[in-house]
Amino acid sequence: MTRVLPHIPPPDVKPETLPGVLADVARLVGVPAAFRLAAAWGGRRLHLPREPKPSHELCRILGVRQARLLGRHLGGEERHWPSAKTLRHAHDAKWLRRAGWSHKRIAEALGLSQNHVATLTSGVNQDPDVCLVAHEELEDACPTCGRRHRRGGPAHKTNDDRQLSLF
Repeated sequence: MTRVLPHIPPPDVKPETLPGVLADVARLVGVPAAFRLAAAWGGRRLHLPREPKPSHELCRILGVRQARLLGRHLGGEERHWPSAKTLRHAHDAKWLRRAGWSHKRIAEALGLSQNHVATLTSGVNQDPDVCLVAHEELEDACPTCGRRHRRGGPAHKTNDDRQLSLF
């Protein structure tokens, strides 16, 4: 099963709260970059080159500029890259819950149990201003606001007897 998640904004966390080398990465190039590295390299031991070439995986993940900055300051060693799964799952579950996703849907998308999702999102209320739409749902979305509405609802009626046909 392919998990399709919407774009979720990066967390608003302090670099010091991230585990291991991710805290150093966050201080140098920002928390969003640290989260991208945690998602891509988490749980593995990988060598960070001092001068990454543009074809290196690190450049693909962060971009050449940020990769070279990391290489200059942290490169030359093989390092263990923490996954920060707990922090990433908690953040993603809260955002998806605010966007109106059910516990079941969040659990399926993140690969967690529904009970764990309920624990992570306790106290989080749905926010109508947060609109996250997965890529697979774009064709079902309203072309104006991007949200999913009930089909055939008053805002999306195609035939209304009271309206004149213009074409």
